[in-house]
Parts: sequence; C-alpha cells; structure tokens
Amino acid sequence: MLQYRQIHLDFHTSEHISGIGSNFSPENFEQALKEGCVNSITLFAKCHHGWSYHDTMVNTRHPGLDFDLLSAQLDVCKKIGVRAQIYVSAGFDEKYAVEHPNHIIHNKEGIYYPLDKPGYHRLCLGSSYLKVLVAQVEEVLELFKGKFDGLFLDIIASTPCYCDECKARMEVLGINIDDDIAVMEYAKQVYREYCDAIDTVVAKIIPGLHIIHNDGGAIFQGRHIAYRNVGHFEIESLPTGGWGYDHFPKAAAYARTLDREFVGMTGKFHTTWGEFGGYKHPNALLYETALSNACGARCSVGDQLHPDGEMNLATYRLIGKAYRQVAKREPFLINAENIADVGLVSAEACANSPYSSDFDRSDMLAWGTDQDLGANRIMLEGHYLYNIIDPEEDFTKYKLLILPDNVQLNGRFEKKIKDYLGLGGKILFTGKSGTNRNGDFAVDFSVDFLGEKQKCPSYMRPRYDLYPNGITPYVMYSKGYYINIRKDFKGEVRADWVDTYFNRAAEHFCSHAHTPYDKRLTGPAIVVTDNIGYIGWEIFTEYAQKGSVHLKYAIFDVIDMLLGNDKTVITSLPSQGVVSVFTQNFNGGRRLINHVLYAIPKVRGKGIEIIEDIPAVFNTKVCIKTDKTPSKVYIAPEIKPLPFSYENGRVTYSIPDFTCSTLVIIEF
Repeated sequence: MLQYRQIHLDFHTSEHISGIGSNFSPENFEQALKEGCVNSITLFAKCHHGWSYHDTMVNTRHPGLDFDLLSAQLDVCKKIGVRAQIYVSAGFDEKYAVEHPNHIIHNKEGIYYPLDKPGYHRLCLGSSYLKVLVAQVEEVLELFKGKFDGLFLDIIASTPCYCDECKARMEVLGINIDDDIAVMEYAKQVYREYCDAIDTVVAKIIPGLHIIHNDGGAIFQGRHIAYRNVGHFEIESLPTGGWGYDHFPKAAAYARTLDREFVGMTGKFHTTWGEFGGYKHPNALLYETALSNACGARCSVGDQLHPDGEMNLATYRLIGKAYRQVAKREPFLINAENIADVGLVSAEACANSPYSSDFDRSDMLAWGTDQDLGANRIMLEGHYLYNIIDPEEDFTKYKLLILPDNVQLNGRFEKKIKDYLGLGGKILFTGKSGTNRNGDFAVDFSVDFLGEKQKCPSYMRPRYDLYPNGITPYVMYSKGYYINIRKDFKGEVRADWVDTYFNRAAEHFCSHAHTPYDKRLTGPAIVVTDNIGYIGWEIFTEYAQKGSVHLKYAIFDVIDMLLGNDKTVITSLPSQGVVSVFTQNFNGGRRLINHVLYAIPKVRGKGIEIIEDIPAVFNTKVCIKTDKTPSKVYIAPEIKPLPFSYENGRVTYSIPDFTCSTLVIIEF
C-alpha cells in the first residue's frame, strides 16, 4: 500500500557550490523525518544540473560532494521504516545540455533557450541522449536494488521537437514538419519509445517497481500516457507555484477514474520549487493535505535540501503539523472508494483519447481548458459529487453526464452517449456540445440546433426567480447559439435569450461597454426535459473567465432538475467549501466518510494564491442519501457523536463547528 505522508526532497545543486553534504548527519536526517511525521520520501540520484549524488561509473558525482549521500539517506530510511523512492532528472541535465546543445529540444525555427541565460534546457528524448539516460537509470537500479521501491523520472512530456535528429527521423517516416498534428503524433511515439526503454531496464533488474514519469500534473494527456506510470500516479500541484487552488481538485477528479492509487504533491514553499527560505502558513498546509485526502489522494510535500545536506527543522515542524492530522485520519482513508453522481466529460481528455477522431481535428488544437476549469468550479461550488471523465469511462456509473461547451457527438462517442441515454442516463449539453458534424443535435429531444448567434454579448432572461437577483436580463459574454423548440417538445423552457440592438463596432456603439438588450429580440435558450438539459451559451467557459453569479445559479438549476432526488449530498456549506463522500468496508459492513473543508484562498503579491486565516464554520447542515438506517454518526478521529435523523432515505445531521476540515463518519 502506498504511504500517505510523503516528502519530495529536491536537491538541484549548482557545481559552483562547494561543501555539498558537509553538514549531513544521519541523526539530523532522522530527526527531521520524525518531526515531520513522514513515512515516505523521494531522494535524489541525479539533479537538473546533471550531477549524481552517489558513487557512479556512468555519470559524474557532484564535484563538491566527497561521499555517497544517497546511500547515507537510504540507510536512515531503512532504519526508521520510511519508504524511499529515487529521483532521476530525465528531461533536464544541464551538464549534458551544455556539452550537447544539438540534443536540446528545438522549436520549428531551430531555436532553443539560449545557453547564456540562467535556467535549464529541456533535452530531446528522441535524440542520442536517451541512451545516456537509460544507462544512468540502469546503474541506479543495480546499485540500490532492495533499498527503495519507486523510481521518479522528472520533466517528461510528449513535446514536439525539431532538432536535427528528430527532423531527420521525421523525414524518413514521411512526416511533414509543418503538419502540427503529425509532429505531435511523432512526439507521442518518442514518448512511448522512452517509456519502453525505461520499462525494459526496470523489468530486467527490479520487476514490478513503481515508476513515475512526472509531467507537472498534466494528467489529461490521455490514458495511454497516464498508464505508462507504473503502480501509482503523482500529481504535481503547488497552489502558490502557478497551479492555483483550482488545479488539484480538477486533476484528482480525473485520476480517481483511472483505478490507481495517487499522490497529491504540494510544497512547503511560499511560492514554488527552489525557494530557499520560503514558508507557507501552517493553515495552508493543513488545508492542502486535507484537500488531497478529500479528493482521494495520498499527500506529498515538496522541500529543497540545502547544499550542505542539513535538514531544516523549521520546515519539518511545519510539515509535521499537517501530517500528524493526516496520520490520525488514515484509518478513515485507507481503501475508501469515492462516490460520484456526475460524470463531467473533459474536452481536453476527449482530444487526447482514442476517440479523438470523433471530434473535429480543426478544433482539437484550438481547444483550451477553460470549459473544463469552469465546469470543475461549478461542481465544487455546487457541492456535487463528481468525477471528471474521458470517453473511455463506463458512463453507466453516473446519474448525470455533463458535456461542457464544445464536446460534440460523432462516431463511436455518439453511439456510446445514445446507449447511455437508452439505459436511463441523463445529460446536460451546453454551447455546441451535443451537436454533430452536420450541425444538428445528435440526440433527439425535440429541439433543433440553429447555429451560432451573431450578436455577442447577448442576454439571458430566466422564466423563474433566479437566485439571487430574480427575473431580469443578465449579460452573457460567451458565444451563444439559437435553438428551435418543436411542437412535440416535452419539457420546460427555463430561460430565454435576448439579443442586443447591434454588436459594438466603430460605426455603432453604445456607452462604455456593450450594447443594451432589445426586448423585441428574444427566444428560448435554456431547456430541460426528463433526461436532457441544454444551455445555449458556452457557459462553463464564461464562468471560468468571468465568474458571474447568475451563470452559476442558472447551471445549478438545470443540474438539480436533472438529478432530482438522486442528488446524494445536500449541504448548507458556503460555496468556497469542499464536500466529498467515500464508502469504506468496516467490520464486515460498510461506512460512509464525509469530508468537509472550508478555506478562502487570497491573492497576495502578483498572482500568488495563499491561505492564511481560516474562519470557523458553524452549524453546517448535511443531508446524505443512503438506503440504510445509520447506527451512529460521529466526527473523526475524535469519535465525537453527532445527533442525526433518518427519513425518506436520507440521513441528516449538523456539524456544530469546524475549522479548516473535518470528517463525519456514518456507520450502519
């Protein structure tokens, strides 16, 4: 079983620093790991600068290091029972890059990041460098066999390259280097060959070893890429380091569908990797580790070891505060299975799936990720239980599918969607989603798709009292689409579009921003039947970009109508809170684990999302649909009983107060 409390101990160390490891001591290393409540750690064999931190025959030990540091660290891990995996920098090797600039990844113009500027240079795995890397990995496996149980290879991705070796090989293969899609397919082939080479050497020396090919948390590249990781996944996602607090829940929601254990990797830094002397507030780490667990993940916290090898105890006191909480909660995390009502179909995952030919190739490279981002925010803020899915997923697991904005239906994907509807499934389409290459809705719900609106922005006027501002026209900045309601339509129109007098242009504009609405120009825009909902704007993209409150509640309205009484969780938790529910076998039966979190990230400086103050939340009502009467409900790990009621197939309780996060256990 993968451990829950991991450290990723960076050690990228310049050759211009001497005395490497001079202050390392087994006692200090042990003390830090114990202070941090750590039970797994990633240790360096080779860093981005290209140096090894062990005795080597195929590379060069760091010139400032006079002993085998990695062996000394592994000895401590063995002594205190801490799992170890070994890190090898694969995509970066600055020593090699300087010596072999022709093996650096080149863009189409034959240019790469200049060598006279500080920073690393990505190496091409389709070049002769791959043989050098494989030899380094093979040596690590041979030297440390039996002392570690995971290999972490960093800076790995399917990246187009136009170096001389790649261009020569593409010419032999008949690939036009001006065909971006064909070049990308070649890059994927290079990735597969790299993985095959690593798999071969690992199978020869340590069969079954866990292997991570780290790509910075970009898990939506497709299952064919994700499954090249062996044993588990690690999702790099430092909220303060550019990923933000949106990234991890989104990535984890997809990872949950891939049937592997996975780790959420944050950092102890105020900003990002390589920040010596930077520390986030302890509350941030408490929240981030609790969020990992609430999303179904183990935890990893990134640190960077000082060149002298001494572990910073302030760092491990910070980490220990969070990891002691995780340790107490582990009995309620192990082998727990996520419950999901909604399957959110990722446009990004569709483009990278075996079903990609079912989508317009011209759209594929243009697809952004805002529709996925906006939809994920809606899922979190609406406290829906969900997974993010690709076309390969079993749709029948979900009560409702959401196809956001630009997920069209053709070929095998169209058939799979129709089969799902035929089995009683429900779907929400928005924007162009649900249409086929002919420009029609691919499924018949007595609504015709008439194409894109020429007026943008336009307005949405609900036919009901939309929270919080009622019935009035609301501006819609995204692309809108016309529909026609046929006479045999059996459903409800929830909102209409209202067009503007004209688009804003040099020859005609009005006021400071966009043109007001013309009340005479209107028609149906949001419709719901028993099993299909449609919203006639690219509303999820717009929510990611604008965040207007009317967008959120218009989407909630349609989702709640489609789910009806099948919605598993209803709660009074504010929108910034996170809710998840897991099921876990326990004492011959089962129990439900309800994670509840609340914190408010703020932007400090320029674009750095941080968490500092975490307000207490009082009297949070939770109502969970379940088919059995609970025997008891309590807060864990304190085992504090909660009063509850059970009627009409739902257990209801109120959490008197909590700060940051809590677990509620429902036993039967």
